[in-house]
Order: sequence, then C-alpha cells, then structure tokens
Amino acid sequence: MGTDAVAPARMPRELKRAGFDVTLLAPRHSLAAHTAFADRIGHFPDGVTLYHWVQTLLGAMRAAAPALILPGDEVALRTLMRLVLEPPAGLLPQMREHIAIAVRRSLGDSATWIDSIDKSRLFEVALRAGVAVAEGGVADDEDAAVTIAQSLGYPVILRPSIGSGGQGTARCDSDAGVRAAVRGAQRTDAGIPGVAVRYVVQRFVEGRIVNRASVAWNGDEIAGITRGRLETHSGPFGPASVVEFVGAPAVRDAMRRLCRVLDLHGLVGGQFMLDPRTGSPLLIEMHRRMLPVTHSGGIVGVDLARALAAALAGRDWDGPADLPQGPGLRLALFPQEFYRDPGSAWLRTLPSDAPWDDPGLFATMLKLG
Repeated sequence: MGTDAVAPARMPRELKRAGFDVTLLAPRHSLAAHTAFADRIGHFPDGVTLYHWVQTLLGAMRAAAPALILPGDEVALRTLMRLVLEPPAGLLPQMREHIAIAVRRSLGDSATWIDSIDKSRLFEVALRAGVAVAEGGVADDEDAAVTIAQSLGYPVILRPSIGSGGQGTARCDSDAGVRAAVRGAQRTDAGIPGVAVRYVVQRFVEGRIVNRASVAWNGDEIAGITRGRLETHSGPFGPASVVEFVGAPAVRDAMRRLCRVLDLHGLVGGQFMLDPRTGSPLLIEMHRRMLPVTHSGGIVGVDLARALAAALAGRDWDGPADLPQGPGLRLALFPQEFYRDPGSAWLRTLPSDAPWDDPGLFATMLKLG
C-alpha cells in the first residue's frame, strides 16, 4: 500500500526465480507497480477505501486463485488481518469466508497475530517464553509510562505498541520527555481496530540492531538470514541503508523459539538489539510480512523465496538454512542509501543490490530519490 515500499518492489523477481506465478496489487504510482517481474499487476484506485480495497483483492483472487497472499507492508498486513478478525458489516458471508481461508493459509493461525505485531503483547509473550528483552514494562497511559521510567532510571526507550519502522520510538531522558513521547506516539499510527495502544518502556541499551528475515511454516523456521545496520536513513531508529550480513546463532535460536511460541507462518521477520555487555539478542519487534532484507537471501546464498516454494509444496528444504557464523557480505542498499545520500561513499565502495535487471523499477527509484 505504501508508494515507496521497497520489499514488494524487490520480491517479485525472487518469487519468479523460485517458480511462483506472481500477481501484484499496489497503488498505480508505487515503486512495486514498476517491476517487470510480476505476471500481472492490479492497481488500487487513488484514495482507496476499504470497500475498494476488498473489491480489488477479490477480483485478483478470482483471476489468480492464489496459493499465498503475501503482504508487502504494514498497512496491507493489518488490512488483511482486519478482514478476518473484524470483517466489515457489508462483506457477504461467502466472501468473508473466501478471504479468511486464503489469509489464514498465508499467515497461519489467527490466534497469535496480534500477539506478534503488538509490541506490548509481544514483550509479555517473550518474558513467558524466556526470550531476552531489555528490562522494562508495559504502560497503559502517560502516568504509568513515567512511573516505569523512574523505576528504571534514565535514559529509557519508549515504543508504542502498534507501529513499525521506528514510528513513535523515542529515547527519553526525563519525565517530560516520556510525556512528550507518549503524546507524540498517539499521532503516529492508526493502529488496529479494537486494539488499544499501549507503551513499552525499557532501559535504554546502546547496542547493535540486527534484523532476521525468515521463512516459517506452521511454527518452524525453515530458513533465515540476519543482518546488522551500518547506516540508517530517516533518523537513528529508521530503516537500514547500509548493512552487514552475519551468521548469528543466538539470533537464529531466539527467532526459532519465537516461531514456535507464536506459530509463525509465511514470510516473517524479527528485530533484535545485541546487548553490548553480553552479546545476547534482545527482542524489539516482530513482523508477519516480507522485509526489505527478504529479497537479499538470493544474494547471500540463503534463498528465502525458494525455501518458501519448498514449504508450500510440502518438500523438505535442502538448501542452506542460515549463514555461516561470523561477519559476511556488506551491502549498500538501493534505493535506501541513495535516498539518504546520493553522493554516499558507501555506494562508491560497497556492492549494491540495485535492480540492474529491472530497468523500469530502477528508473522510478532514481526519480523518487
């Protein structure tokens, strides 16, 4: 749904290489709509309403009979979840059931959906499952957030329960900072209908952030890749623009435990911070969708698209399931690093994942930058 979302613009190529037939639904002016690797592209109308969104989805389902529906960004993910958990009143029962079957086949058991994408619930799930998190607590309101922060001691990090890509995340050095962060976070995200926004307040840890993109199937991780950030754009908590791939067994093990606890299914991801004292990965958030890193699996030798194809076909994945332990390839992400700094030294000195074989997409990325 996001016009500048990178992941759905890059995944059609990987899915085609893995043998999938790819139908893409996206806004007409999005990056994704310019890829040459989709078999067919449907466009959401400008100013799309939920009614039009559903009609576009149903039309594509009639035309393509999809084995899987893969959300390309957070808005698409939450809309799919909403159609199952809180379907609009005007949606006919047979249409509702048709969509629900396809979405559950793609995302797995709906009982854990909100637990995995709501950071406050995820914090509580992680504590029960023995997955490490930074010390902290969950607040329902501004006063409770200040109380938790005072008990931890400043600085703290505050994250709203709903949101991704660093939305609403703030480092706070005082009570006033916490109050300002809570008030600001309330305006950063529309949230999920029926789910109240809460706030995770944790001791500030200045460690390295790593992301793991995985293919999970019925609660088991089939394959995954981990990468750390060397540069970010849109602020210190924003998306990565220069990365280093790493083989990190502790991150892999934490992700596998979360896959089991949350019964994860499909293309998923986790974000962790490495504790600078112990090296232990501290969970930050989870995603139930493709990430900007997911397409990179083919570049580094852990092909997540092919692993997904194997899982869907009921075959054991016989390719690499993870990277060798230790540091690996460094990569300047395109267009992310180009957007951060068109004259970046990283772009001159590191390999890039620029889509040279998708010229229409490449040209559109240059224009948006």
